Amino acid sequence: MPTCGPCKVSFLHFRPFPVTIFTVIIYLALFIPLLIIHYVPPTPPPNASLKESIGVDLEDTWRTLAAITKKYHPYNSRANDHVRSFLVDKVNQIIEKNGNNKSEVIEDNYVNVLYTGRTTVKIYFESLNVIVKVQGSGDFEGVVGDVLVNAHYDSVSTAPGATDDGVAVVTVLGLIDYFTQPNNTPRRDMYFLLNNGEEDYLNGAMAFTEHPLAKNCRIFLNLEGAGAGGRATLFRSTDAEVTKFFKRAKYPFGSSLSGDAFKQGFIRSQTDYIIFDGELGMRGLDLAFWQPRARYHTQWDSMAFTSINSLWHMFETSLSSLVGMAHDGSYTFVQGSGRKHTGVWFDMFGRGFAIFQIADTFIWSICLLTITPFFIFGLFYLLASSDKLYLLASSPKSNGPLPPKLELAGCKGFWRPFVAILFSTSAVVGTALLIAKVNPMIMYSSQEAIWVCLISLWIVTSWFSLKIANWWRPSATARTWSIGWISFIAWLLLVLNAVAEDRLDVGGMYFTIFYYMATALALVFSLLDLFFLPPTSHIYDSIAHADPLEDDDHRSLIAPSVDHTNTLSPDDEESEPPNEQTSLLRDSSNLGRGRHIGRRPNSHGSLSIGAASSLPTIENNEDDEPSCSSTTLCASRQYPGEQYWSRYLPRYTWLLQAIILIPVPVIITAQIALIVGTSIAQTGADGNNPITAYILYAVFTILILLPLQPFLHRWTRHIPLFLFFVFVGTLLYLLLAFPFSWNNPLKVYFAQTVDLRTGENRVHLVGVNKYIKSIVEENIPSAWAPGADLVCKDDPLRLGLQRCSWPGKMPNVVPGYESKKWASVNATSLGEKDGLKRAKLEVRAKNTRACRVNFEKNIGKWIKNVDIFDPTGKGKTVKHKSEGKDFGGPVQQIRLWSREWGRGWDVVVEYEQNEDTKAGPVGVVECLWSDANDGGIKALEEIKSYLPQWAVVSKLEDGLVIGEIPFATEKVKEI
Repeated sequence: MPTCGPCKVSFLHFRPFPVTIFTVIIYLALFIPLLIIHYVPPTPPPNASLKESIGVDLEDTWRTLAAITKKYHPYNSRANDHVRSFLVDKVNQIIEKNGNNKSEVIEDNYVNVLYTGRTTVKIYFESLNVIVKVQGSGDFEGVVGDVLVNAHYDSVSTAPGATDDGVAVVTVLGLIDYFTQPNNTPRRDMYFLLNNGEEDYLNGAMAFTEHPLAKNCRIFLNLEGAGAGGRATLFRSTDAEVTKFFKRAKYPFGSSLSGDAFKQGFIRSQTDYIIFDGELGMRGLDLAFWQPRARYHTQWDSMAFTSINSLWHMFETSLSSLVGMAHDGSYTFVQGSGRKHTGVWFDMFGRGFAIFQIADTFIWSICLLTITPFFIFGLFYLLASSDKLYLLASSPKSNGPLPPKLELAGCKGFWRPFVAILFSTSAVVGTALLIAKVNPMIMYSSQEAIWVCLISLWIVTSWFSLKIANWWRPSATARTWSIGWISFIAWLLLVLNAVAEDRLDVGGMYFTIFYYMATALALVFSLLDLFFLPPTSHIYDSIAHADPLEDDDHRSLIAPSVDHTNTLSPDDEESEPPNEQTSLLRDSSNLGRGRHIGRRPNSHGSLSIGAASSLPTIENNEDDEPSCSSTTLCASRQYPGEQYWSRYLPRYTWLLQAIILIPVPVIITAQIALIVGTSIAQTGADGNNPITAYILYAVFTILILLPLQPFLHRWTRHIPLFLFFVFVGTLLYLLLAFPFSWNNPLKVYFAQTVDLRTGENRVHLVGVNKYIKSIVEENIPSAWAPGADLVCKDDPLRLGLQRCSWPGKMPNVVPGYESKKWASVNATSLGEKDGLKRAKLEVRAKNTRACRVNFEKNIGKWIKNVDIFDPTGKGKTVKHKSEGKDFGGPVQQIRLWSREWGRGWDVVVEYEQNEDTKAGPVGVVECLWSDANDGGIKALEEIKSYLPQWAVVSKLEDGLVIGEIPFATEKVKEI
């Protein structure tokens, strides 16, 4: 009779080749669409179709973007006035085209607001906002509140502002076009605010708070740009109720984690959203572009680096949300209604959108944390009651005389998942910290390589550790124990989520809910597998039917090996298939009844069902399984080397476990990982610590790949071997490659100061410590000129960066005048009033509408009140509602903004008289020039011309050129 040879098992069995192929396909099927959605905005329908369906010409809207981004147009520039005039004309043309005589264009040229910016900074700002009112049908009873749509039309002084905030501005024009059409009249009144001055401390939005129309608005949509292109993401929302409108979008994109990052201060920059939410108490959404930040606030924030697809994505999501807002007839958003709950939300593959109230997710978390463990413990109890708890049983139960001790070895494999997780986590975190130490800025241009490196490393280290453990002590319970450990880790993360929801009112860790649900459900199915096993007492029952063992004949009951020196007898071939009554001391597939092979006592002389056999179990091909011609016998085989009783386990449930365990956690977590990774990759240029970013990369790598671990020990060696070389290659690249490129340039920050008394000037360039000095020394001609006096030191404005300063080319910001005539300040005493001393500062400056008054530190703390007056007497200053008679703190700086050129300001301060103030206020006036369009700022032009191609310049302060004049009270100083 021939010996048994190998036969192929079903492709769906838990074998190396099927497991490898199936799990790899699952991950690729999830990663590929997530990457496409993350990086590629949706394509708009044909323009003719859009004009027919919604009446908006998207191509004309795109051409409008070209018209407003021809030049840099900050508030303090002549180009800003041209953009404003163009927008007013465009809105009037739209209204006239649609024949809507109920719409109104309001040019706000009269609101002057004085308010507190930072604690020690007072800001006076004169509005140049444009407001468009579209009257609704009003077919509801009572007052429900109006809808506000906001975008700012100013740019920074170093960027054309295509996405910050040009795309948003032309989107607003498209929305005005839609809602002024006769067939699209909204139910609620709508206000479209094009504000001016957002880039200089959100001044335009703050001025709107003092406009009479502001009190009517209850819902808002803010459109912003914090990156240059890509998809528009929902940055944050005030509550769950208003977020439901975003669910209407065809291509929603975003996660509430970003809102929590703002709330907890991890993101320090702000948008107009905080004005409408905090100052006006409105409820709404913050929709913004967010990647890539390398071009943000630079000359590359232009139409060349955005697309009509990005415009379409912002327009479609905005229109869908606003249609819901404008036609909502509920009283949910009436001030004081009380129906406001923190929202937890996220998109699903960029096509669906989930929204929950944080109170509901908290209850959900608590239920999962408490009920699910009891249910799992209940399954353990049922397994123990039915004598099938192989996971924890050290030896079978016996109902008769005790035979030699037998081991089930079900606990074998308990610690290996934890050790593998610890080993792979340490490797990933250590590698991330190594990159952060050696080449921290590489994430600036190569975040994809970081993901590939860390993912490859985690898979290789986990596979290697699990494979070694499986070779040393094979175990059929490895998958179940691994799922159990992952579920326990997910339970701990869910505890953190519940604490954050309860104590911090943030739901950004919502992914832990779905993570734990998936892992717990997979664990339940793993435990249900054990119910298919025979009771452990069956082992002893089988011994009674076996040949007696000699004292020194210790039989291994795990995976009997193929004995190629023996053949099957006819009796063996005709034997019945194994069943629950078949003796476990019998090799039911290869050997006759009672045959004893593979004798190998364990360390304490017991009969082991979990120890490895002393003979080979399978042929060299690990994808094959020893079998006979009988398919029944082949199918009943356990995996070679694993416990004999595992042959009774279902062979297909691993597929169900993989489908439950992998997709949901990976989808939810990978989406957040991509958003977080992209958001932080280029923040190093702002002075942020890169270690935090690399730790986050490592953490999300681990969370994404943990669901793969229960199946890794079955993987073939081919993919881990390939990934090992991928890891080595990417690690060498990340450690050695230059971190910047033309497509991902390092951002450096420019300013120039001029002493208006002497004409001396210094150019300042701020950037990352490791690179900024070499950039200046090796590339900027004026910095290496004789007597350049280059000085580099830590920057006081941008912590974590270095400032290099040197004498530069004199700017020509006031043509035809020498620097002494650019600005003047007169400080005179006005006597005493109501127990306070008074002083007047007359600040005048040519060709600018922005100055700053800086008081000496010991002076500012005694100032109790500030008033700003228009020297022409035409305007009236309105103190913001938060400004009382007593400012309640030191006034170190007053920022002055005028809507008119060269007019100036009269500043009256009231202060307590004491030893510090007996001579009156003392300080420095700084006047700002921000127009870089005509080449008047020669030092900036030089830097733009000579910077290496892997660097790009942005503004450091509100002004590109800062002219300084000291002042002292009662001394008239005209320069």
